[in-house]
Amino acid sequence: MQNERFDAIPIPRELGSVVKAGIQEGIREQKRLNKNKRMLRYGTTAAATLAVVCAGVLLVSEPSLAARLPFIGRVFTMVQDKLSYKGDFSDNAEVFVEEDISGAGEGAQNGEMTDVSGESADGLSGKTADGTYVQTSNGLTVTVSEANCTSQALYLGLCIENEEDFPADFIKTKNMEGYILDYDILNLKTESYYDLPGMGKEERSDAAANGFSTPTYIEGNFADSRTFTGIIMVSLGEDLLCSDPSKKQALPEQFTYYLEISDIYGELLEYEERQYRDPETDEMVTLPEPLWKHYEGTWNFEIEVNKNLKDMQTVEVNKTNEDGIGIASVEKTAFEISAQIILPEGVERYDYIVTILDADGKRLDNQGSNGEVFSTYGRNTDTVYVYVCDYMQFMDELKGDDKKIAEGALFGTEVHF
Repeated sequence: MQNERFDAIPIPRELGSVVKAGIQEGIREQKRLNKNKRMLRYGTTAAATLAVVCAGVLLVSEPSLAARLPFIGRVFTMVQDKLSYKGDFSDNAEVFVEEDISGAGEGAQNGEMTDVSGESADGLSGKTADGTYVQTSNGLTVTVSEANCTSQALYLGLCIENEEDFPADFIKTKNMEGYILDYDILNLKTESYYDLPGMGKEERSDAAANGFSTPTYIEGNFADSRTFTGIIMVSLGEDLLCSDPSKKQALPEQFTYYLEISDIYGELLEYEERQYRDPETDEMVTLPEPLWKHYEGTWNFEIEVNKNLKDMQTVEVNKTNEDGIGIASVEKTAFEISAQIILPEGVERYDYIVTILDADGKRLDNQGSNGEVFSTYGRNTDTVYVYVCDYMQFMDELKGDDKKIAEGALFGTEVHF
């Protein structure tokens, strides 16, 4: 913890994202920068240390659960302002499945949620008969109830129902003393692909290698001990479609997104010690590793998506400094904002980072795990300040001080929407 290189790992304001951000940043550096190899190790150490701090504070009490409310088709409204990737996703959302209040009986009218734990999904309206959006496997029923898609990301609202109680360890927002986040996290093992020419089912088994951004977690809340409602964010960034630049294609305004989930799992507050060899000192290091509870199964969805381009705006900038470093354009959607960098030939993209400040000169929060896509939720982005910084200088000196970003940036520009 005393090593200065630990500060190079971008730590978000949400405590629950520390582990994810640290590990992902380490992996990014390992693959793309091939230097600062300590980042991943320190990120992992930080995660383990954080886990030790959290261990033992889980409350043993079993909270009384409120009456189950009808929320199929209302997931966005319930959790959209409580996640690390926020947005008014319920606006202009596509609702695939919703509770059929008219045919669900008195229970639904009185605020009780219709039981969808069975195969038939009685009481639900939408594409349910063929299992397109409601599927049950291994005691878990997963419903993809709604979607909202911009040019930069796809957001999916899911309801996950268990025939038995989820472990209390999963429900940290209710059961962990001192837990500061507004959401819980379930991890996912998935593969995904799109209905693009030359890209089909044959690529499912190797989705990551083909450049597909496949979800690894879902953020949300437990409505009760057996029901989780959350939102998956799928990045539609420039690295989405294929690792071969010559084969990259832009997603059309209408497309089918295939999401295949094979495991839904969460972290328990139980640990076992494991030994690892430090690659630098060649010494064995003992670290506590968390145990996990897995729900393996088959939940395969074909999701019809229509892009929401209503609030999309693009400002062409096309300015550089004397070294050829600058910004080509800035794109703002209903939920995100990002900028396209300009770099001279012969330099590496990963040596630079783009960051954006709002109209008040405060750095915008990241939207999801992509460090250069920012959230517009609750912020004034009619005017933004876009900066290109040296990556290492940004991590070491600039990131924690918004005023220093403007002073230390290699290039900056003001953009009006």
